[in-house]
Amino acid sequence: MNCVICGGNAVAVVEQKQARYRDEVVEVSREFFRCESCQEEFVTPKQHGVYVAAVKNEVRRRHGLLSPERIIQIRKKLGLTQAEIEELLNAGPKVVVRWESGKVIQSGSHDNMLRLLERDPSLIEHLRQIQQAKSTEQEQYASSRSRPKTQEACA
Repeated sequence: MNCVICGGNAVAVVEQKQARYRDEVVEVSREFFRCESCQEEFVTPKQHGVYVAAVKNEVRRRHGLLSPERIIQIRKKLGLTQAEIEELLNAGPKVVVRWESGKVIQSGSHDNMLRLLERDPSLIEHLRQIQQAKSTEQEQYASSRSRPKTQEACA
């Protein structure tokens, strides 16, 4: 590859590098190009993506969290869509997409829930019942807020 600065020959180099993810500092391999002439270092978009994924995977391993691949396996084993898992776990829209793509690291509590569902799929029905109860409570709250308020006389 040619250097983006001077046009000289750039060679691929792999080094260990410390990286920060939120409050975490981890060390991972990083591939980049270094120009043999001017010593400039640069990365391709693909190298950057691999590096970012390696950092997040190292954080997951440090905390014993499921990998994106395991999350996909669990969801498929349970026969659920990403949207269904999001609803059951009371997660936001597209959160499971981000977990499964590796872009976002799931919380410890969501990780525990995924592991519980894998061990005991009957819990899915319990979570659905909880979600239904919450929906009913939200509907009751909304309807109580839409009723006209009566004025109370001051004593």
